[in-house]
Amino acid sequence: MIRSFADIDKSQLRGTIRRVDSLGRILVPMEYRKELGLEQDVRIEIAVLDDGMLIRSFTGPADPNDEPLRAAGLGRLTARRIDSLGRINVPVAARRVLGIAFHDELEIFLLRDGMFIRKKLVREA
Repeated sequence: MIRSFADIDKSQLRGTIRRVDSLGRILVPMEYRKELGLEQDVRIEIAVLDDGMLIRSFTGPADPNDEPLRAAGLGRLTARRIDSLGRINVPVAARRVLGIAFHDELEIFLLRDGMFIRKKLVREA
């Protein structure tokens, strides 16, 4: 079970960087959307973890606050849809918990069954 970035197998990890726009959205690369089958209006689930968000196709019960999802240890879950341009609206609560502000750079990592998104780490020289 993934609870943070440390739990991810990094052997074949691919990633990119995108900025959060002024409406709190991020553009998911078309290549990632195709690989994961995330088309316009597909429902996705966003799990807020210790240091980022896990995003994947919504496979849970109709209500994302149902007990089975909470019992799975996936943190705060919310359901969203991908818009016609491939953008995801990142929930305000998730942005607040993870310290993400408008125009921040986010790292998007493609996983087998979803994506892991986190605020870009600032590397000091």
